[in-house]
Amino acid sequence: MDLYTLINIVYVLSAVTFILGFKLISHPATAQRGNLIAAVGMVSAVAVTLMDAHIGRFEYILIGLVAGALIGLRLARQTSMTGILPAIALLNGFGGLAGLLVAWAEFHAHPAGQGGFGGFLLWLATISGGATFSGSMTMWGKMQEKISGKPIGGQRYISRAIVFGMTASGVLFAMDTVAPEAYRYFALFAVLALILGTVWVASFDKSDFPAAVSILNACSGLSACALGFVFQNTLLVATGALVCGGGIALARSILKETDRPAANVLAGGFRDSD
Repeated sequence: MDLYTLINIVYVLSAVTFILGFKLISHPATAQRGNLIAAVGMVSAVAVTLMDAHIGRFEYILIGLVAGALIGLRLARQTSMTGILPAIALLNGFGGLAGLLVAWAEFHAHPAGQGGFGGFLLWLATISGGATFSGSMTMWGKMQEKISGKPIGGQRYISRAIVFGMTASGVLFAMDTVAPEAYRYFALFAVLALILGTVWVASFDKSDFPAAVSILNACSGLSACALGFVFQNTLLVATGALVCGGGIALARSILKETDRPAANVLAGGFRDSD
């Protein structure tokens, strides 16, 4: 068995552990076991990824792994039951930022361009990751009462203008992904995505927070899934799809339990607020 086959087998098995973990964490009695199973799958996936011959240097990867593990451990120990939702929003935002940065790094690593479909995937990963990051950080700030919860005046018009700008710049980027000409388009829709995340979250009140966090979680999964297609990585595609689908399903469940109209949350910054 060659290394490539081994890596992909472990990726598939890791995806199975994620599915099982998602199932188990849905019930308090099995949540701890589900987290442990998913964690084992993630550690296994990271381990075989480090065996990839394309990875030349491990120093920065190991530094990031250790630093992230220590920060996560400290956050988990300091978070009370009432602080779980803000912690989820915070960690979710970091996932979105990772998607944005990886998309930028992949674009930067191929100055000759990646074609129209590759450009579309990078655009999708960037805007979903960027909006997840800024939206989650704004949500965390609102839940912690560190920033104002007041909606932005003219919010729906701002949101529509941002979406138009992201779409137009994304089309121009996909038509020609060759650097440095395409950098201006990439930078434009990345910045607009960061603005959109904040604008979208600004109108929410406390009753909308759980569903909004779930939707942002789905967006982070979409970013990872798009990057999986860029890298042709089975695990990223599967994991991203699971996170995206799980976030959407959880949002639907929350909205149903709280009897909240889905349109109120999905519309976000596109509804009247002035």
